Amino acid sequence: MYNVFALFLMLICYSAMSSASADFDGGMAAFQQGSYDAALKEWRLLAEAGHVGAQVGLGLMYATGKGVLADDTEAEKWYRMAAEQGNALAQYNLGVIYRNGRGVVRDPVEGAKWYKMAAAQGVPEAQFNLGTMYENGEGVAESHVEALRWYEQAGARGLVVAQAALGSIYSGGVGVPKNYVTAYLWWSLAESQGHKIAEKNLEILISQMTAAEKEEGDALVKNWRRKP
Repeated sequence: MYNVFALFLMLICYSAMSSASADFDGGMAAFQQGSYDAALKEWRLLAEAGHVGAQVGLGLMYATGKGVLADDTEAEKWYRMAAEQGNALAQYNLGVIYRNGRGVVRDPVEGAKWYKMAAAQGVPEAQFNLGTMYENGEGVAESHVEALRWYEQAGARGLVVAQAALGSIYSGGVGVPKNYVTAYLWWSLAESQGHKIAEKNLEILISQMTAAEKEEGDALVKNWRRKP
């Protein structure tokens, strides 16, 4: 799934950082107003000249069919230009494209390559997806250690699906020693974000925990929420 909302927020950031670029700002304003033809006109020239924000904007437009016919091949082209300049969210979206074969021949190895780049820059969706690929040996050598590492990074950044997955991993002892206290932490964090399955799993887990484990789990959750 494309991280469209995050990409849109990133484009707003580019607008804020590019006050000297009237063309980009004009394209951003047009995009926000739904004037996609005007946004396309402003951004295409900039993108062809190497402007990362405009390249990501064109990738987004082609991926979602805003102002143009949806075209995953064109989306890949513009995302790649931005990704090769180090843009993390463009790298993430290339991971999506190659993992799922959207406009390209499906290539999990190539998908994992781009996910790794985005994950290293802190994109939580890339971290989680990379974790699933390590867990299943998809495009990378199967490794529960690597899967857990990336799930925990994504969970620490607040990605609710990663937190829910970590609760399941620790409660069931999947590739790690079973640990109800750590499972309690992750499911509590996911439940606080409205994850219904985590909420139900947490209820079951609590019925299996000792009073000391529950107290330790509550302390972990409290300390976690004190973090900035």
